[in-house]
Amino acid sequence: MRDAQTEPSNPDSADAAEETALRILRGAGQSAAALHRKLERRGYTSDAAREAVRRCADTGYVDDAAMAVSVAARHRRAGHGRARVAADLKSKGVADDLITEALIGQEGAEEAAALAIAQQLWERSGRSGPRDQRARMRVAGALQRRGFSSSLVVRVMRGLT
Repeated sequence: MRDAQTEPSNPDSADAAEETALRILRGAGQSAAALHRKLERRGYTSDAAREAVRRCADTGYVDDAAMAVSVAARHRRAGHGRARVAADLKSKGVADDLITEALIGQEGAEEAAALAIAQQLWERSGRSGPRDQRARMRVAGALQRRGFSSSLVVRVMRGLT
């Protein structure tokens, strides 16, 4: 666990907030909203945090659109569905329109990924008969937990051999 944060000496200073923001960004990319929240939690005023985030965005250190595309691509590689990607981006404070843009064109790849994952899970279960309902339910549940929509899960399960 991290040591207790000390209050900033000047919580109204946008310069001090920007220095803190840059330290935060060294650890991992952040959305503008997440960075703003972290600065406020560290004791900076809302105005100072807002100005620091604006400066970081102006210099390219914070780019919500690029982060949304990157996070969506990472989830796609991990075999996650649109719902999981959208929930992750939403939790990071990314705007809805940027989430929508990051998910555009994922439909075809999503169905292929869901089918590949379902096939892999099905084979791993060691079940050979299409009537093994318990194994089918486990595969369907695993797909839903990965963020695939119910309608896609139904389509994939119909195609499962």
